[in-house]
Amino acid sequence: MLQAIDDGLGVMGEEPKRALYQYLLTIHSLTKEDIPSRIGEFALGLKKALGTASKVIEKLILKKMYEKMGATFQESQGLEFGDYIEEARQKFEVQRQRIVSAGDALEYERSKKAQFSC
Repeated sequence: MLQAIDDGLGVMGEEPKRALYQYLLTIHSLTKEDIPSRIGEFALGLKKALGTASKVIEKLILKKMYEKMGATFQESQGLEFGDYIEEARQKFEVQRQRIVSAGDALEYERSKKAQFSC
């Protein structure tokens, strides 16, 4: 998530991106590392700093984040930035569980094969 945020903010250029991170730290006591756990405060700080342009940056961040997850961002009416983040977290958790389950099944198969080859 942090990489997607960094990439999304990067469209402004390096200096404005650093200035925004400094603003979030100074005004909102929000470090870069805290953003994933304080996404509402990040969105508020972004809106205060950038005004309506914050919506464009939010969409860029969401597109980058979904892309990193191997999914496509689809905008839905009535959802806010935080809602999309929560949805992405849920999708990521489902993907992670599938990977873990597949890994467990593979390990089980290997274990069974080892038992039969003895």
